Amino acid sequence: MTWYHELGIKYPLFQGGMAWASNAELVAAVSNNGALGIIGSGGRTANELRRMIRKTKTLTSQPFGVNLMLLDKNIKQLLEVICEEKISVVTTGAGSPKEIIDTIIANNIKLFPVVPNKEIALKMLKLPISGIIVEGNEAGGHVGIQNLASLLKEIAPICPLPLIAAGGIYNHHTASLANILGANGVQVGTAFLLAKECQISPIYQELICKSEENGTSLISDKNGHLTRLLNISSEYPLNKSLKAAVEKGDLINGAFMAGSSSAYLEKIEPVENIIQRIMKK
Repeated sequence: MTWYHELGIKYPLFQGGMAWASNAELVAAVSNNGALGIIGSGGRTANELRRMIRKTKTLTSQPFGVNLMLLDKNIKQLLEVICEEKISVVTTGAGSPKEIIDTIIANNIKLFPVVPNKEIALKMLKLPISGIIVEGNEAGGHVGIQNLASLLKEIAPICPLPLIAAGGIYNHHTASLANILGANGVQVGTAFLLAKECQISPIYQELICKSEENGTSLISDKNGHLTRLLNISSEYPLNKSLKAAVEKGDLINGAFMAGSSSAYLEKIEPVENIIQRIMKK
């Protein structure tokens, strides 16, 4: 049995957590079509996460996961909800899962941390994890300095666990290239923002559809941390929010995070079509 069949999914494909952009209908549609839908818990309260999990359960009987941003102050409360709701897969970002690993293992949760470089990958491999998601700076949102190809070349030879590639994946060709470089599966975020089931602002979706080559940029904050955004403003979104972009399409206060694949995404379509485009020729 392959590693992804052990998770109860048909395809080696994860949906990116995407914080406010991952509504229950999107997550359920991804899982219903053979991939792993993932709820983004970033910025949510424990009660909000519980409600979203329970709503997703009414829309699918298939497995789905939750993404944890480990810098969130309410991480313990979020993890408690995940355990009580018997979520089987967790992906993590923005920190080390070392502090929560005992709870993860005790509740038979399969953990897939997101890593931006080889150094962090080596640290994660010392923990009882189920696999690694290696994210190149082609991805939307907060990213590291390396692109996906360079990361796979460095990490694939030293990783004995399932290795999932993220950043710039939007069709079968890009997924196949990741596999050639050593990936065992892919994680996709930006392409799912244009899913019919995704409930982000129509303004956000239109901006992605109209994005052209080099339509996104890596913006650095004062500490050198990088964020990939649609080219709407040259200002770093220090006081801008993804929530404002997702819910209102707020061109002034919104942080319109999207990956470099935006240049090749032109229309809104059902999740089923997106998954088939990625997994089949």
